[in-house]
Amino acid sequence: MSIGEQYAMDTWRLHSQGQTPPPAPGTHEAKLLRAWWVARREARRELGLTRAAERAAEREREQGAAASGAAPRPLRRRARRA
Repeated sequence: MSIGEQYAMDTWRLHSQGQTPPPAPGTHEAKLLRAWWVARREARRELGLTRAAERAAEREREQGAAASGAAPRPLRRRARRA
């Protein structure tokens, strides 16, 4: 049975019982994604992992590597797709 068929059957059953129909499949996914993004952003803020902090840490690593005489890591080149 597909999701659409299950939803139609549930809607019919609840309507015959005088109850409100269930939400359509997939309608809550945007809310879940938004909640995940918010929780992730808050966790990163608590841990001090903002983008500015990440860039500053990267600069410090680069300066530390340059000061120690170590060569910076070479950039990886993306393979071209045909």
